[in-house]
Amino acid sequence: MKLKYVGFIFSILLACVPIVFSLYGYVPPSVGGMFFIFLIAAGLWIFEIIPGHATSILIIFSEIILFSNPGKWEFLKQYAGSGKPSAPGVFLASLADSAVILFLGSFALAKSCVKVGVDRWLANRVLPYFGTSPKYVLLGLMCITATISLWMSNTATASLMIALVFPLLTVLDKNEKFRKAVLIGIPFAANLGGIGTPIGSPPNVIAFANLKNQGYGEFISFGSWMLVAVPLLIILLFAAWLWLLRTFPASEGLRLSLRYEIITEKGSEKKLRFVLFGFLATVILWLTESFHGIPAGVVALVPLLLFTAFGILESNDLRSLEWDVLILVAGGIALGTGIEKSGAGAWFGELVGKQAGPGESLWVLGIFFSIGLFLSTFLSNTATANLLVPLALPVATLLLPGNESYAIQLVLGSALGASLAMSLPVSTPPNAVAYAVGGFEIKDMAKVGVKIGILGLVLVLLGFLIFQ
Repeated sequence: MKLKYVGFIFSILLACVPIVFSLYGYVPPSVGGMFFIFLIAAGLWIFEIIPGHATSILIIFSEIILFSNPGKWEFLKQYAGSGKPSAPGVFLASLADSAVILFLGSFALAKSCVKVGVDRWLANRVLPYFGTSPKYVLLGLMCITATISLWMSNTATASLMIALVFPLLTVLDKNEKFRKAVLIGIPFAANLGGIGTPIGSPPNVIAFANLKNQGYGEFISFGSWMLVAVPLLIILLFAAWLWLLRTFPASEGLRLSLRYEIITEKGSEKKLRFVLFGFLATVILWLTESFHGIPAGVVALVPLLLFTAFGILESNDLRSLEWDVLILVAGGIALGTGIEKSGAGAWFGELVGKQAGPGESLWVLGIFFSIGLFLSTFLSNTATANLLVPLALPVATLLLPGNESYAIQLVLGSALGASLAMSLPVSTPPNAVAYAVGGFEIKDMAKVGVKIGILGLVLVLLGFLIFQ
């Protein structure tokens, strides 16, 4: 029997423990039922028995059956968390949550930018300022990658940028160490760029949605997220650049130059300008949410409307959007909803609060970040965030009641821990994309990836000490 099936069977047995505890009265039935769903989902995500998005659908279906009890079955009445079954729409709403629409809008934005050649346009205007010195060309490539990754899928960004530098990779000798710096620097920059905005990566969307849904919307906005995350991104990006140069230095006298052809089809320049206008308008609306009051999820409909109405995105483009990722994210939101409605969050928060106490809030933050970093090294960062973020909020609430800042920090710490795991090719999709090209070994990626994760942990804990 394959190891993954053995692991999944073990996770099923583990999932039965809270059910048994509930039968003997150690935990409320609704809490036992919710942790059964949680542990089954964890096993499915970790061992990949079925696709990740299928696990998300299973979560929503299970929560409806258990906590809504649409069939009004007598034996399920005990699982109503608040004494009254929740309406099925409460759990189905996760599929149309504002954060899911936010991510959908970002996909539309990204697809349009790639289609009209915004990536090449940006590279042609930015890279010349970095000259021909290899170390500065690498810095330019990483800055462009991180900038694009702020607004579109980091996986798509990595694929896009590796395609752009492919001519450079073919010119460089295979024994040239700097070739590894380019191949590893692009996925790392894509990963780091993804932490900068709520739409940069799925863990961010999950954290953003859970904070909004649990009543922290007035304390966290698109702009305030960037205010916290972008400085962290800049420090980590610069550190990654220095470590890559030190680990994979360029040969003496090596000079590089990159220039890309712009799409020259009829009307392409007008389309490019139109997409740039739509892009800037959307970003400005996102950043000024506190002034006009339009939620970020609603603003995300702007590029979707503009680019479909004016023919930039066609039916085939819409069908090719990453719908499986949206469903995967919805599963994380549904887990958060289930943990709240079942009372499992309050129970878990009280349990951790008794063990830790308010004076150990810093260590709890470090533990959540470290668990996220460790788990995401070996499995999907989206799945990791799906598991950690819904548990982080109740812990923060019980540990430091009324401290909105700590609740946000603990949730962000969990999401960042998942996003900053980039030691292995399996840690993130951008890493896998780069590794598929070939030209470096796993240990080459780990040499710098581990350092980035540790530095991220130190900076997050320092930020807590400074801004608590």
